[in-house]
Amino acid sequence: MATLVTLVSFFIFLLPHAAATTCGVSACAASGPSIRFPFRLTDRQPPGYSRNFDLSCNKLNQTILTLPSSGNFTVDSINYSGQLVRINDHDNCIFKRFLDKDFSLVDSPFQYEFDLQEYTFYNCTPQPVQLWTRISCLSSDNYEVIGVPSWSMSWRSPSPFCDVISTAMVPSETSAFGVSLTWNEPDCRFCEASGKACGFQNGSPSMIHCSSTSSYGLSKAAKYGIAMGVIISGLVCITCCARYVSAPRRDRGRTQESTTELSSTAINRQPQVFIGGLDGQTIESYPKTLLGESLELPDPNNKTCPICLGEYQSKEILRTIPECNHYFHASCIDEWLRKNPTCPLCRNLPGPCRNPSEVSLVRPHDDYAIY
Repeated sequence: MATLVTLVSFFIFLLPHAAATTCGVSACAASGPSIRFPFRLTDRQPPGYSRNFDLSCNKLNQTILTLPSSGNFTVDSINYSGQLVRINDHDNCIFKRFLDKDFSLVDSPFQYEFDLQEYTFYNCTPQPVQLWTRISCLSSDNYEVIGVPSWSMSWRSPSPFCDVISTAMVPSETSAFGVSLTWNEPDCRFCEASGKACGFQNGSPSMIHCSSTSSYGLSKAAKYGIAMGVIISGLVCITCCARYVSAPRRDRGRTQESTTELSSTAINRQPQVFIGGLDGQTIESYPKTLLGESLELPDPNNKTCPICLGEYQSKEILRTIPECNHYFHASCIDEWLRKNPTCPLCRNLPGPCRNPSEVSLVRPHDDYAIY
């Protein structure tokens, strides 16, 4: 029995190394997006679907995607189940790329997630224009640059303090956080939905299939670890069966009862399937923030609403999604969540929020209140 325990301990030590080799997942940093098929990290992983899906790491350990006609962009997130990748300019000023006509998806496998719309960019000085979003990375203390949809009915007469810079085609949901792209080939959504790995079939670059393990070749260490796992699992199974046969009937009854409870628990823990948006009660359970005069935002670096692109002002109400802590104008995110159950930035499903009474905090000496 002591020998069996030793073997099990040895297998547990080998298992992470074998898994790291077989799963084919890598990353530039612990906080960065995971990289797997159809993408690949050059010099670290086997070839991906094509060279257009090759990624690299820069000196800051940021993940880099190179578009053939536009150059390098940082990758903020990859949603494999939705086949979405969110990228940004290395200076966090994606709007400048569009304004300079320096963003193109030509010769790449990607498309915009949202339709292109024509925007007119204005240089407003010295009076700020409160109606439209201030593009911080293009503005300074002496002037403000704003982007206005050309079709907007509320901008028929530009302010006398504003001069037209240029017009550009920009995806409708673009924000300071970057732009979302999607790809159609390879289509791995079925594999992702079924919890399987997507990859080449038998090493063929023209055939894609789903498998329970990665299609990448296994190293000798991985094969050895798997073989040891099979042998040790067999020994454990034989030992357990022998103990079960010799055990009293009451122990067998307890084991069966425990197995039934575990099976019932596993069934009850099946993931929920969300259809459509969230109901009003769930949305209202997410924390709200009333901004004070000093604009003490939860994250001082995020000063604009990613949905309407409006800069946060005092006495405005923000709402935070508790799972990821992203925040927006309450009116903007409420409308979004009625139609979509996911966060508009990271596309993750929000986790269950606490009862509203548990997050209601109003402190009279605070500059802003959460309720």
